[in-house]
Amino acid sequence: MLSESFVASTLTSAKTPAATLRDVGICVHEVQPSSILRSTFKKSSTAANCLAVSPAHIFAAQAEKAVVHVYSREKGNQEAIVPFPERIRSIAVAGAKYGDVLVLGTEGGRLILWETCTGRQVATTASHLQPVTCLAVDPTSNLILSGSSDASVHVWSIPAILSFSKPAVSRDRQPPNSPIRTFSNHRAAITSIAVGHSNGRHNIAVSTAKDNTAVAWDYHTGHTLRTFLLPFSAKCVALDPVDRAFYVGYEDGSVQSVDFYRSQSVQHPLHDASVQSTPAQVSTEDRWLPPAADSGAVHALSLSYDGTTLLSAHEGGKVLSWNTARRRFAASMADYTHPITNLTMLPPGGLPHPALQVKRAAHTIVKPRHDNAFSDPSHAPGAVPAEYQFHTHLLAPPESRPTQFSQALTHASFPDAMIEEGLAELAALRQPGGGDSTHGVSPTPAATGNPEDIAAHENQVVGLETEVSQLKKQVSVNETARHATADEVVQLRSDLAHMQDYINELHEKQETAQREKVLRQARKEERETRRREAWFAAEKRVAVAMSP
Repeated sequence: MLSESFVASTLTSAKTPAATLRDVGICVHEVQPSSILRSTFKKSSTAANCLAVSPAHIFAAQAEKAVVHVYSREKGNQEAIVPFPERIRSIAVAGAKYGDVLVLGTEGGRLILWETCTGRQVATTASHLQPVTCLAVDPTSNLILSGSSDASVHVWSIPAILSFSKPAVSRDRQPPNSPIRTFSNHRAAITSIAVGHSNGRHNIAVSTAKDNTAVAWDYHTGHTLRTFLLPFSAKCVALDPVDRAFYVGYEDGSVQSVDFYRSQSVQHPLHDASVQSTPAQVSTEDRWLPPAADSGAVHALSLSYDGTTLLSAHEGGKVLSWNTARRRFAASMADYTHPITNLTMLPPGGLPHPALQVKRAAHTIVKPRHDNAFSDPSHAPGAVPAEYQFHTHLLAPPESRPTQFSQALTHASFPDAMIEEGLAELAALRQPGGGDSTHGVSPTPAATGNPEDIAAHENQVVGLETEVSQLKKQVSVNETARHATADEVVQLRSDLAHMQDYINELHEKQETAQREKVLRQARKEERETRRREAWFAAEKRVAVAMSP
């Protein structure tokens, strides 16, 4: 059965909590098939952008403190309280499949990367002049986008930060663990960042700031794709699952949808150069208003896996559901009385997943320790430190046929079948003719001279020859099929290349036609201008001639 759930965190307030949610700071709430509170985690007070969820754990950076609470989703309890040298203002998980790296944005403008399965902790340079207010990780878990109150967004390379072989100073004279590029088109503090879900040509990110703007840009190049002028300052942003639109939440509790495809364009609107330089004004009337005026500001937004439902977390403690197709309020999902600061929609349960040979999960979190390997003079560049250990848990795939390897991993001892197979092999080696030549050679049927043995041996040889002939035929058929498949793949690749060339040619023709259209329009306007000038000149001459 398909099930959908979300994780919400609250910030402690002076408002009297409900009896059922006393001392509760994080809630796991089921949306489908029924709306019900599934589990809670206590003793947590989390500010905005300070909650991260991995498949096995929940990480919550505590408000106005330099600690992170770690909760186990499997055990349903608090696993650890981890202190850090600076206050944490934002966190995110890199590696959505396993959640092995926790990224923390600090009060001092730096990033801290914590490998939760090894305990290694690496800090970057303080490239932001003010606190890191929001973080986003791209779909490949190779890049981090960090927004700050200093109005800049930095792009960081996770492999470069975690690499054991880094030069002291890079080619562009930048110290190690520095951002690879910076986006500086905003003029006020960054409030939220959302990263697109594709990792091809459309590597888009949408960032909002207190200057009432939302900018869509390419985080691989740093180029601005489109600027949207919002009616108010957006507090949070979320992208559609297929990057068709983005949603923003405002201080008055309203939500607004901004569609990329509203403009008339021959290609993707964000990559149409003719409209990139023109800011788009977003209408105030298009906002979706909450059912009650006391809902409070929207602190977080999250979309369902199919993009049909939008959830918003409000200052008043309510989680509201919005119908994105009808563009209006749908229902109130929960009321936690405290201000809800973070909202994360979990992947749907009950959907079939491709079977894997071996799956793994981080069952136990290894507390961080600062990586001092590079400060050690005896440490060779690129070498892994001796104390570097990787802790994980290997799991057999569900509803799949167990293999010998998976059985050996999950069994309390060696499986009986494996032990029996090993004993049988050892017994075969001890028998004459079963192993090395020193164990003895069994006499051949020809040497014994027994006609029955000779006939049995001939029958065995004939049977083996028949089997060899069948195997050769099977190998020939497989080889023919392999060559045919390889030829089809080559042909498909060739067709794909031709199709890509054809698409590029069409784009060039469209761009040429657009330019010619613009030139024709310019020439037409120029002719009209000359015609008007000639008319005005003739009128002036007539007026001069008629004057006394």
